[in-house]
Amino acid sequence: MRGYLWRSAAEEVRKVGGAAETLLPHRSLLRHRIAFGLATDNKPADPWLAFAAVVSRRDMTSGEVLGQGERLTRMQALHALTVGGAWVTFAERERGVLAPGRMADLAVLDRDPLALPLEELASPSCRLTMVGGRVVHGDV
Repeated sequence: MRGYLWRSAAEEVRKVGGAAETLLPHRSLLRHRIAFGLATDNKPADPWLAFAAVVSRRDMTSGEVLGQGERLTRMQALHALTVGGAWVTFAERERGVLAPGRMADLAVLDRDPLALPLEELASPSCRLTMVGGRVVHGDV
């Protein structure tokens, strides 16, 4: 999502016109019960930029919204980042949810991304990170 809509929505509209409204059709995927995850191959990897992009579908340069009908709710975006991410990497039995016997990979944020104002969605800070149940960043 980030590479095509976060930075270049206006360019995509110019290239393909109305077809750009359904570019990266996340809402349609959900409607058809097609599993997907949110990720980026950009460095540094920042899941909150992808989260903000699918919730707002707003181009960071022009402010234009592309494909409003394909927006996800915050809960749907969080599910795609966690459960969906585990599923697309064939790790759904080990990761994606906090449950007994799972990896216990998690991040504690300074703010709730489900409640932040839209313009602040891409900016929560990580206070604590656990991988495999062990703290690798921050203090308990």
